Amino acid sequence: GRSGAHMEIVNGLKGRNLVQPVAVCDVYGPRAADASKRTGGTKVYRRHEDLLADPAVDIVCIATPDRHHAPQAIDAVRAGKDVYVEKPLTHWTQFELAARLADEAEKANRIVQVGTQYMADPAYGKVRDLLKAGAIGKPVQAQAGFFRRGDWGEVMPIPDESAKPGPDLDWERFLGEAPEVPFTVSRFFQWRLYWDYSGGPATDLLVHTYTPIFSMLGVDYPDRVCGMGGKWQYGGLREVPDTFNMVIDYPGGPSVVLMNTLSNETGCESFIRGTEGLLRFEGSRIILQPHGAKEPSHVIESIGYGDTGKLWLDLIECVKTRRRPLSPVDVGARVQAPLNMAILSYRESKVARFDREKRKIVI
Repeated sequence: GRSGAHMEIVNGLKGRNLVQPVAVCDVYGPRAADASKRTGGTKVYRRHEDLLADPAVDIVCIATPDRHHAPQAIDAVRAGKDVYVEKPLTHWTQFELAARLADEAEKANRIVQVGTQYMADPAYGKVRDLLKAGAIGKPVQAQAGFFRRGDWGEVMPIPDESAKPGPDLDWERFLGEAPEVPFTVSRFFQWRLYWDYSGGPATDLLVHTYTPIFSMLGVDYPDRVCGMGGKWQYGGLREVPDTFNMVIDYPGGPSVVLMNTLSNETGCESFIRGTEGLLRFEGSRIILQPHGAKEPSHVIESIGYGDTGKLWLDLIECVKTRRRPLSPVDVGARVQAPLNMAILSYRESKVARFDREKRKIVI
C-alpha cells in the first residue's frame, strides 16, 4: 500500500522533470514485476544490496516491513544514497538500530527523510519556537490520539492464496532477523497482524500523531513509559492489540498521553497544557491562549494531516541543498524510543525506563 503511494508520487515527480525512476526491488517476484511496470519498465532487483550497488541510483525509498527499515537504511547511507524511509523507523525490538541509523546518516552526510507525513507542515516549526519562547509557560501535559473504525490496516489483502517459498518468494530474506517460523501466506502478506514483524497501533498509527507534538515540545529521550490496551474486538490470527494507550514521562515534564482504538473513530481533542496557557488543535489551526485571556495570543494556520508528496518535494530539495529535512532521522529515533518502550511495557506488564547514559531501554 505505501509503496504504491510512493510510486504514484515518483511518477508525478518524473512528469515535472524532478526525478527519474531507475529501479525497483522486492522479495516477491510478481510484486517486483508489477512495480517495474508501474514505474515505466525500471530495472528489477530481488536483493536490496544489488539495487544499492547500482551507480544510477541516488535516492532510495524504503517501504518494506518494519524490521527491515533501519538495516536497509543503514546499508543505503553507507552506499552513499539519500533515503526516504517509511515509519516506523524500526521494529519495536530494534531501538538501538534507530539510534545507529541517525549516527550513520550524520557520519556519512546523507539525507534521511522519515515517512511520517504529518511532519510535512511548516506550522510545527513556528509553534516550536513560540513554545520555546514561553508562549504557554512550561509545557506540563499533552494529549492526542489516533482513532479508526476497522482493522483493515492490518488485515492486508492476500493476492495469491497458493503462494509458497521459491524463486518468486524469498521467505528467508523476508524473515531477516525475525524468528525462524514455517511459512504461511498470512504471515507473508498480512505481516502487520504479527508481533514478529509489526508493533501494531503504537508504531503504525500513534507515530503519526505523536511526531509533530514531539517536534513542537522540543524534548529529547523520555524518562519512563507505560503502555496498556488489548485485543478488545478483533481476533482471528491477530496478535497485536486493537486498542492501545500510553503515557510518556519526560525528565522534569511534560507527561504525554496517547490514546488509540480501532473499534471507534470518535476522536479526542489534542492539547498541550502549560503552566501559563494552553495550545489546542482546532481544525486547520493551532491556537495558543494564555490563562485568563479572552483571545488567543497566536493562531497558526496548519495543513493538518500532512502530505507525503510534500515530504518528497522537501527531500529532493534537501538532496540538492543538503539542508535538514522536515522529518529528520534524529527526530525519528527519539520518537521511536517511547513507542518501543510502550510496547515492551505492555508485553511485560512493567514500566519501561530509558537509560540516557547508555542510550538504552530498560525493563
